[in-house]
Amino acid sequence: MDIGLNTLLVASMFVTILSMGIGNILMALADIFNKATASKRDGAHIGWIFLVLLVHFNMFWHTKEILAVDDWQFGGFLLAMAGPVLIFFATSILLTNPPEDDNIDLTEFFMGLGRHFFWMFALLQVWIVGVGVALTGSLVATDVVNVLFGVLAVGLAINTNNRIRLAGICSAWGICLASYVIRWIA
Repeated sequence: MDIGLNTLLVASMFVTILSMGIGNILMALADIFNKATASKRDGAHIGWIFLVLLVHFNMFWHTKEILAVDDWQFGGFLLAMAGPVLIFFATSILLTNPPEDDNIDLTEFFMGLGRHFFWMFALLQVWIVGVGVALTGSLVATDVVNVLFGVLAVGLAINTNNRIRLAGICSAWGICLASYVIRWIA
């Protein structure tokens, strides 16, 4: 396989941005699970952190599609980088630590973060489907998963009910696991 320099540079930048997000998640999880300090994150929040880690791994796996592009222009480069940047921003929002103030309402703090995270996550789903259409010229079967994630993310961004947010993480994991089962079967 002969890889052009531009293709190698685009793939390197793609992987670098994803790797920074993965590193941030792993450091946050290490802090949560080291038990040296009490975590202020609940199970649903930790569930989203693990899910976003899987999304990073899934995007990393698609680096091989970047290697298949022979002729890169600056617009294509920006389009390719938009996804890793979106997930990096979403991850940064998700991993924001609450202030040390004991009087802060953690539910309200994380609900506020959630709105921003879910909008960013919805934009990521639009990017994933859009890039797929741009590269292949049509929708593919796995785009259904991204549409479902996008609809779920918009719904969770709009709704601040904690019960719905809890149902949202369960739904997100259901969508994720179902997509992996479908990929293994197909």
